[in-house]
Amino acid sequence: MAAMQLVAVLLPLLIQAVRASPAAAAPTLINPSMSSFSSAIKSGHIEANVETELYALYGEEAGFVTEQWFTGLLAHNQETRIRIYIDNETAASLDFNLFLAHGVGCPLADDDPQLPWQTRRIAREADGSVYNTYRIPFQTSIRVTATIPAPGNFWYIIRGLRNVPLTLGMLQLPPHTRLRLYKVENAAIDPLGFVTAAETPGNTAGWLYQVTLHANSSDFTYLEACFRADIDGQPTQFLSSGTEDFFLSAYYFNKGAFHGDHSGLTCKKGPGEISAYKFFEDDPVLFSKSLTLKWRCGETIGGADGCPNVSHPSSGSDMYSEMASSRQHKSEPSLGAKLTTASLYTWVYEYAP
Repeated sequence: MAAMQLVAVLLPLLIQAVRASPAAAAPTLINPSMSSFSSAIKSGHIEANVETELYALYGEEAGFVTEQWFTGLLAHNQETRIRIYIDNETAASLDFNLFLAHGVGCPLADDDPQLPWQTRRIAREADGSVYNTYRIPFQTSIRVTATIPAPGNFWYIIRGLRNVPLTLGMLQLPPHTRLRLYKVENAAIDPLGFVTAAETPGNTAGWLYQVTLHANSSDFTYLEACFRADIDGQPTQFLSSGTEDFFLSAYYFNKGAFHGDHSGLTCKKGPGEISAYKFFEDDPVLFSKSLTLKWRCGETIGGADGCPNVSHPSSGSDMYSEMASSRQHKSEPSLGAKLTTASLYTWVYEYAP
């Protein structure tokens, strides 16, 4: 009897808690207004340094790309440039190196023992084949082009959906969301120098979605750097305790390459070259006004600019002010780094607040 009474008391509380708890985005029921689109090019020809159209879709229905696949010369030339024009824009808001967009920054090698590899969002298959499942939203139109420095043939596939809500992980994105790419290319960074990987326009809300880093130096000590983010004018939030930590590895990636849905290391070469990616699909970094993402060449521990070595609250409270003040007097010697060359791609979904 006592057990039944306990169940009678706890069951309503449990139901209330479940109803109040955050849940994954509910599945979207298919309806007749939804549609898919798909296109392919078999053995197409592209001239050197001529921007060539791969696909164009125009209309009045919103949608998003679900998959793109590339092979032939496009996927054999590390200088392949892809541009994606959204909603009749004249300058492509997505303009990227094909391989760095797939997390690959080191020189290509057809005999790479890692091949093939694939994840939920990016992959490199066979000797010359890459694909991605980036969700690229548009309101009325999308146009994809390619440019390469040498002539040759290529193969290409694109697919997508129209009139379907855009959902990633546990969240549904608002209508009129745009995917933006912020680029830092071949920047020479002095020891302990900072580089801004992304800085959104004012009064912009969004979701930090993916970061790729390709870096090269005379050794790996630059990996001591912590990623940090300034979000909505609040005190700096540290996104990692080191660079390889940001990519969910450790000890300067001492176990070598790996390829996961959340993160991966696509190459590590001596004396100091790496290429790695990190997705924030299942651990969203959200902002409602502004986002500035920064990386550093090497690191200091503690102090005003260093990576914290004590608890680091992320709210602007008196506790935070006291903690920040105490850290300024606990700076340790810098963790040495050499001049480093780095490229960063930062993908951000943006929408009106």
